[in-house]
Amino acid sequence: MRLKIPAGYAIAFNKFHDVDPILADGENDFLSNWYYFTEDILMIKKLDIVDGRHVIPETNTFIVDLGWYPDSSFTGEYKLVLVEVHEDESWNEIKSLRSKSRFEVRDAIEIWLRLLNNNQLDDEF
Repeated sequence: MRLKIPAGYAIAFNKFHDVDPILADGENDFLSNWYYFTEDILMIKKLDIVDGRHVIPETNTFIVDLGWYPDSSFTGEYKLVLVEVHEDESWNEIKSLRSKSRFEVRDAIEIWLRLLNNNQLDDEF
């Protein structure tokens, strides 16, 4: 799936593709293309600048995380979350979206990253 990601982000992993879920032959819920529909599809981390270089911080940062729930299920849906990772490594969910539409998910990712990049979280969240 093509995404417009502004500068200042790192893709930790990406299996977010422009594909529909396909029910496996002889199954009533399992996907034949399950690889694209797991709990770990996409993770985007906001970078920090330290001494003029981009670094991936472990804490005090933001993460966009996308998964498919239930994992590998034809009846599943995407779950997208924007979280803030605190110094104690706990996560605070700022925004979430559940949808079967990969296009709605893509649009939300692009909007969230743009708002986050412009420090406008309070405007929309």
